[in-house]
Amino acid sequence: MRLARIRQYSILGRSSGNIGVLRQCRAAFSTTIGVDKDTVETKKAKRVTTSFNLSALPKRALGEDSQPLPALGKWRDDVGSYGSLDPPQNGEPDPTVLSPAEEQAAVDEAVKAGTIPDSALSREVYTNWLRFPDCILLTRVGKFYESYFEPARQLSSILNIKLAQKTYKVAEHTKSPKSKTKAKDLERKFPFAGFPVAALDKYLKILVQELGHTVVIVEEYDEEGTIAYVGKKITAATGPKERRVYRVVTPGTMVDEGWLDGNESRYLLAISVDEDTPTSKDDRKTHISLAYTDPSTGEFFTKGTTLANMEDELARIAPREVVLDRSLRPTWQNNDVSLDSAISDLFNLLQVLGVHVSFADPDQSPPLWGIDTLPSGIPSRPKTSEGIAIALLRHHLQYALRESMPALTQPNRQMTEAQMQIDAATLQALEIRHALRPGGLVAIGERQTISPVSSRGTLLSVISKTVTQSGHRLLIRTLTSPSTSLDTINSRLALVQAFYDREDLREELRDVLRGIEDVNRIIQRFRSQRGSSRDIWDVGVWIRSVEGLISRVQEELAYEIQNDKRRSETEGVSRLREMIKGFEPLRDLAAKIEESIDENAIMWSSTPEESEEGDEDPGEAMIADEGKAVKETRESKRDRIEREKQEKEDRQWWILPTFSKDLQELHEGLSSLKREKDKLQADLVKRYNTPNLKLLKGMRYGYHIQMTTSEASKVEKARSLERIGGTSGKIAYFAHGPWSALGAKTEIAMETLSIAQRRAERDLRNMITEQADKIQKNAELIDEMDLTMSFAQNAKEMGWVRPELDESTDLDIKSGRHPSIESSLLQSSRTFTPNDTLMSSSSHLHIITGPNQGGKSTLLRQTAVIAILAQSGSFVPAQEARIGIVDKVFSRIGARDDLWRDRSTFMLEMVETAAILKHATKRSLVIMDEIGRGTTLQAGVSIAYSTLDYILRHIGCRTMFATHYHELGRMLGYEDDNDTKANARDGVEYWCTDVDEIDEAFSYSYKLKPGINHQSHAIKAARLAGMPEFFLTTAEDTLKQVQKTGRFEPPSVS
Repeated sequence: MRLARIRQYSILGRSSGNIGVLRQCRAAFSTTIGVDKDTVETKKAKRVTTSFNLSALPKRALGEDSQPLPALGKWRDDVGSYGSLDPPQNGEPDPTVLSPAEEQAAVDEAVKAGTIPDSALSREVYTNWLRFPDCILLTRVGKFYESYFEPARQLSSILNIKLAQKTYKVAEHTKSPKSKTKAKDLERKFPFAGFPVAALDKYLKILVQELGHTVVIVEEYDEEGTIAYVGKKITAATGPKERRVYRVVTPGTMVDEGWLDGNESRYLLAISVDEDTPTSKDDRKTHISLAYTDPSTGEFFTKGTTLANMEDELARIAPREVVLDRSLRPTWQNNDVSLDSAISDLFNLLQVLGVHVSFADPDQSPPLWGIDTLPSGIPSRPKTSEGIAIALLRHHLQYALRESMPALTQPNRQMTEAQMQIDAATLQALEIRHALRPGGLVAIGERQTISPVSSRGTLLSVISKTVTQSGHRLLIRTLTSPSTSLDTINSRLALVQAFYDREDLREELRDVLRGIEDVNRIIQRFRSQRGSSRDIWDVGVWIRSVEGLISRVQEELAYEIQNDKRRSETEGVSRLREMIKGFEPLRDLAAKIEESIDENAIMWSSTPEESEEGDEDPGEAMIADEGKAVKETRESKRDRIEREKQEKEDRQWWILPTFSKDLQELHEGLSSLKREKDKLQADLVKRYNTPNLKLLKGMRYGYHIQMTTSEASKVEKARSLERIGGTSGKIAYFAHGPWSALGAKTEIAMETLSIAQRRAERDLRNMITEQADKIQKNAELIDEMDLTMSFAQNAKEMGWVRPELDESTDLDIKSGRHPSIESSLLQSSRTFTPNDTLMSSSSHLHIITGPNQGGKSTLLRQTAVIAILAQSGSFVPAQEARIGIVDKVFSRIGARDDLWRDRSTFMLEMVETAAILKHATKRSLVIMDEIGRGTTLQAGVSIAYSTLDYILRHIGCRTMFATHYHELGRMLGYEDDNDTKANARDGVEYWCTDVDEIDEAFSYSYKLKPGINHQSHAIKAARLAGMPEFFLTTAEDTLKQVQKTGRFEPPSVS
């Protein structure tokens, strides 16, 4: 909250055009201790302890006239953007962005007041704080990221790292009693904290992913304009470094952090509310445009929806961050919205879901200090709601990623009618991605934490057999939004059938896919001017692996044409041929990569934070044997270290000299210098008869000559050799002018070669990005192949069958099973009891009764899950399935509340039921369990009957309705006696489950049979739950009394 308060003052100062108000901030920005130097010298200074306290800040900011400025609006910690409290009108400049002159004036005033030291770094830090006051600022200084002044205290507290402080002096001019000006030095201290560059990923994970902070990273740049490496022999030149903001890291803009889970998409979602549609709360049809992308993979989608469906879309997309129009920022901060507005509903939803919210300007690119303004691709304010959403997305990515902003591809426009709509409640009730289960484990990055949200036992966890991360992401998208297109579904089913019938081929292809990298993430790194040498090599390996897959499939198809013509003419083979033809040729790019890169150097290359000299290579201990120990006795440890050091030095040149003429010449020049070194060493050995003489470079003596002490006596009179270092010990060191000059030449040659190699690396990256569209098209086909092989593998292992789909509204499932429950039962060697479900226009509403724990909810869920799997293009857990296309799946299952939104269990039940009755169509599938149970018996039966009546009269969709209200059968015209159905409502069927009882023992049958079960057998379920015997006796006696008398009275006490 400290930075939040600072933000209020800084915005206030900017909006009023008053730099003087920044004085209010300096007490918060820097906690200093002032000590008179003369006093320190004459007597012991009294220790002064200060601490930052919000109460020390004035409650009202004062202007230059010492009058209070207007009160500030509420500021939220989770808002990080460059928008203003009062957005500019009519093209006026953003008042929250200081002009260069205002920035300079503020910095000069801070220096003059002694708030910060008068140094280049302190000025840079203070300037960046003015620009990003609501963010955590990390400034690169050599091998560390550091934070200064009061923000350092916050960083130290959050990360639990050491807080240090340093002293600096400022001159204070005072008047002596004789009115003469006198300068006194004051000592002031500023706090700072930091951590090594290598630990950045570790702390970004804590700050951004786990705590939701926005982190600004200020990097050092070398003469080439690239980020200075750390730990490598060749690094940026010494002396002053150019520093500028490299990234603004937010939860939705992380690209290549090492701890990101590749199996999950991290979407950044921009939302634009259409201003031309009604925004009253009564009209939930307000049009909203969505644009969302995963910056780490380049996936980019747009979709139009309505306010009524926003919660469902947010559940499906699961964004890590939401971007809104900057004009809405004051409303968000102050909660200053009309209760009858669509904006209010949207804001309330975002607050309930706890999504990180940022703001952007759709009209203009954000300020990017220190670099040229990036073209946004948006010349003026977009005219459509979708265009505004895309502009918000682009501009926020520019603000966050800055000069590493990747080019966004054309968005994939998603049409509502092309996808099965699954609302948020149904995604949760069916446990598609997550399950609410106490003590479950949910993975966050690399760590698993205890959470009620679990992935175990979900549909995703049970059916996922994908072997690539991108294939898993496609599976998630498919399960949360299955297709409604018959052609698309049947095309995928045909491919699944082809892989199902060819088990050997499937296993071979899956083995190949296990070894390839996530090429989409690599391409996105290259588009962002990032990526490593290993990434380039992995692209070449990926291309060759894809070529191998294509060749293997072609060989299989050619073999079948020759030996099994009937099999080669199936629909699956046609689909395989169609897929293979869709791959773009990339062999020339792979050949260029292979002929340009030294594979051995790549496989052994180290990261920037590689081990120090003399350290053992990674994995070396695993292959160490006695032979090496014997060799160690013949070769000194020093010689071995020197040899391995030279090998590491040679491996840094991972681009082959044949890549270009310039590189060839530089390598020849470096080799020539090394030959000169060898010749010089040989000449010196021969001249002085010192076989142990060596030309070396070290941290202590630089370029020097090393020999044994006994050999040193032979060169005492040599004028070209000057003894350096101590005279004791077994080793003697000498300086030698020709070797120092040759070493300097070698150093320059190596630095020049390093620069040339980096240029060659950029050329290779550019070659790959030029082919990015083709690579990503092939990657989409590989993902489809991985997904369909996963479906085929699952079908083979679980005995699933291919469903038939058509345009009817029928649903015919024979011996259907619930995949998650069946998987759980198999682990304990138990079997699942399958059931049939047959729905048609004459029997589209099934009322299901039966005992508690009798399988009613399982039947409802499995029917919906089978429909979702079928339209995802998967085989289904049944003996046979024929399903008419379902446009929407709704569920009202389970008892829970939502107290945050002031919804009791019954109110939440009514809200979800209302959504079903409003939005379901004739093609929808609805499953409802225990409607009306949260109130009195009479009111509950009335609500349940009204729900059924509304569906029968106004919707006519496929509905499964589980209930204990057997009275509903009589209300709908069903009679038990003689199975009379003269007054029965059309379209309704009655099914039930029961228990089997033998000698006071019982078991659940789980098998459906026609009719209504009037017994709930609730006390039997209570007995299984372990209720006390006295409780069970009382319950049984009470039930008998009520059934006998028809009145709710306690049983007689014997």
